[in-house]
Amino acid sequence: MNFIVWYYTAGLAKFISIWKDLLTFFPWYFAISWHFRTLFSAWKRDISRVEGPGFHPALWLQNTIVNGATRFIGAIIRSALILGGILVEIATLFLGIFLIFEWLVWPFFLLLLAGMAPFFFSMSLSEKIFFGILAFSLLWIFQFSLKLFREEKRNYSQMNLEELMKQSWFGRVWKRIGEDPTGQTTLFDGYFPEALNKFLGSCQITLQDFQEIVSFELANQIEEENKKRWWLKENLYSHPPIGKNWVYAYTVTLDKYSTDLSESDPTEYEKARLVSHERELSLLELILSRPNQNSVFIVGETGVGKHTLVHTLAKKIRENLVDPALYNKRVLEIHLGEFLSATSGGKNADYLLRKVFFEAAYAGNIILVIDDIDQYLKASPQSSQEDISEVLLEFLNFPTFQVIGITTPENFHNEIEKKERLIKFFEKIQMGEIKKEEVMPVLFNKLKEIEKGEVIFTYLALKEIIKLSDRYIMDTPFPEKALDLMEEVFLFWSRSSTSKMITAQVVDRVVSQKINISIGEISKDEKEKLVHLEEIMHQRVIGQDLAIRQIAETMRRARVGMASENKPIGSFLFLGPTGVGKTESAKALAEVYFGDEKRMIRLDMSEYQKADSIDRLIGSTESGKPGILENKVRENPYSLLLLDEIEKAYPTVLDLFLQILDEGWLTDAFGKKIDFRNQIIIATSNAGSEIIKEAVEAKTKPEDIQKKVIDYVIKEGIFRTEFLNRFEGVIFFHPLDQNDLRAVTKLILEKYAA
Repeated sequence: MNFIVWYYTAGLAKFISIWKDLLTFFPWYFAISWHFRTLFSAWKRDISRVEGPGFHPALWLQNTIVNGATRFIGAIIRSALILGGILVEIATLFLGIFLIFEWLVWPFFLLLLAGMAPFFFSMSLSEKIFFGILAFSLLWIFQFSLKLFREEKRNYSQMNLEELMKQSWFGRVWKRIGEDPTGQTTLFDGYFPEALNKFLGSCQITLQDFQEIVSFELANQIEEENKKRWWLKENLYSHPPIGKNWVYAYTVTLDKYSTDLSESDPTEYEKARLVSHERELSLLELILSRPNQNSVFIVGETGVGKHTLVHTLAKKIRENLVDPALYNKRVLEIHLGEFLSATSGGKNADYLLRKVFFEAAYAGNIILVIDDIDQYLKASPQSSQEDISEVLLEFLNFPTFQVIGITTPENFHNEIEKKERLIKFFEKIQMGEIKKEEVMPVLFNKLKEIEKGEVIFTYLALKEIIKLSDRYIMDTPFPEKALDLMEEVFLFWSRSSTSKMITAQVVDRVVSQKINISIGEISKDEKEKLVHLEEIMHQRVIGQDLAIRQIAETMRRARVGMASENKPIGSFLFLGPTGVGKTESAKALAEVYFGDEKRMIRLDMSEYQKADSIDRLIGSTESGKPGILENKVRENPYSLLLLDEIEKAYPTVLDLFLQILDEGWLTDAFGKKIDFRNQIIIATSNAGSEIIKEAVEAKTKPEDIQKKVIDYVIKEGIFRTEFLNRFEGVIFFHPLDQNDLRAVTKLILEKYAA
């Protein structure tokens, strides 16, 4: 559009719209209507009261004078602010009219200035000032209109992909893909869609991935540009109204031991983005807006976003994007541990705690945030913290005393749920882990903090972070584990690389070092080891060629990604008599795959033949004790799990392992997930050993022996068909012959000689 045409049409309309926004903003910013309503309210609720029985005229008169003085002072300050706001509003009104008039007759004024320029030095001082102001305002109008015009032309929402590619910031899209941005804008000329799809395919990027990258970079660019546009409503209303807290009481002691998140956010959550918890945020706002029963427990595992939820609420209050009932609220994160440690404990601690809680309740606009609130509600004498339950109960009856308590499901169940008198004042908001597919926006948001200068995470690196954190980090939920891994990758890169791009290979290297397992592209040394896996295992296991070959083939398939990611790395049932190498094969496999035979968890299943075996393995809520299996797996998540003599286990225990083999995870007695996807699971059994011995002596083919053994264990009811089918390999070990025994003896002697 021609500039002149735009100037007198869309440009003028835009300028008038900005002027109207300012006329609406200033009464709000000076809180004129609010201060009119509270004109004679006590200043900061500073009211003196007569305490004690009887009527005391002197005290009554003294308090009346003092209270009247505070109201009078408050009225003067509010009146001054109201007057200031009205003057600013009037000035904005007339200045806007003047500038609109100048906008309309800008060419005429320009000609006037040009004609008067030769006579400037002969003018009087007042004439010079007038023409100087006129010249300055015309220059400002020209610059501002030109800026608005350029922004109108740079309307990203109306651009197609080819036009977006020509923008300077689009180079980050190519870098995010992992390519040099130089010359990419002309790469697809003439046959755009086909060439783009072919190019993205060569970069292992789908069209959907590309659209997600473009959307992120575009949103990031718009956000950066909007920060510079002071006239936008979101920028104007991001400033809190003046004096909005003048009707609420001072919180002198509380302020010493708390952080006012509704004023500013100096924490790591300042720029955190809440993803997929919009329902919880709406529920939190709704509960806090109530006139009573307006306190909340936020319950969730560490890392699911409980703190992000609170900080997002505080940010919305700062930016006035909440329900009017929350406009003037102050979200104070109280450092309760620091406060209690500063007291001498006992009655003194209770007294000071009551003082702080009274300040919060009397102020009238405080929302207290208590992190790990369960730590302060323990009645156990072994607890190092004060039990503040009774003090809390004294104040929770007051509608103006609001608390957000943050805790985990386990601690809520163990410490809080039993306190019926307390929990009736609270609503519970349960926060769960977000889905893997929802993590990418969180990582994109974190990039704004991490990526400084020219460094950039490629999109494939981000996908690898999500994939590997899901697979190999079990003790932390999403999105925390992905964010932690991203920071580890960035730290590793900053110390060891000169490249400006952080790729998926860097992520693989970091995780490999972290868990001591090869991940990603197969190196030359590892390829050599995989090719000769049978030979390496035969250095420890004598004979059993068929068994070793089956194990090696399965492990090779797992390493190249042909196995399911939702099941254990490998699972085998070793059948055969005692002393033929079943356990030694397991040790050899642990050493080859995990680097050390000590990375093997060994359970003798003959110890789990009773009905209580399940409780011993996965824990019991009655005893409160965790199970042996879950403890060992959580301590050694990347290891080989050896289940000796599994046929002796209680039937329901076999059902337990049926789920593990099928789904790769298990839920313990306390509802926590135990992940077995990074385990190699080997079960051993002597069942059918006599059949194996007889068949070997009869020189039966190995395949026929295996079929006979499997038919036998199913027929005898030792194992069910569905249980056997869950193993990737049912492998039989034959008895050792004389040559094998001599080789075993030699191996043992060489070991002792060394």
